[in-house]
Amino acid sequence: MAGDVEPSPPAVEVSLQEAEARVPFKIKQPVVPFEVTEQSTRILETNGTYEAVEMTYANREEDLNLILLITSSKVDTPPKGKKGQKLTNGAQTWDQGNTEVSSIYWRHEGLTYAVVSGKNNNLEPLYDYPTLLKIANTIR
Repeated sequence: MAGDVEPSPPAVEVSLQEAEARVPFKIKQPVVPFEVTEQSTRILETNGTYEAVEMTYANREEDLNLILLITSSKVDTPPKGKKGQKLTNGAQTWDQGNTEVSSIYWRHEGLTYAVVSGKNNNLEPLYDYPTLLKIANTIR
């Protein structure tokens, strides 16, 4: 039912430096496997605090997107998708891709991560699961 859907948390676009100052964790970034022509950072509010950061890396000429979401939210939701391989840090990953985007999810050291990639305005997956796994392993 429509009443069961929770509204999305308010998101604020900020500089990476401001995001680092406002979220309660160190922001790590991936090695992006394409030329980034545009980058944006948004922080998402939950219960009056900023517990999540979303970084979008894009190449507008080639219509490529890579999004990294990191959250320190303590909400313990079960992972969705297909259980995948472990990262080099030992974290279990989950393949959450669909027909529109490719996506990988994992938890590590109290944080939840998701990497999402798409092309053609996020109507088509950009990378396969093994490639997302490689990208996830570059996050430092």
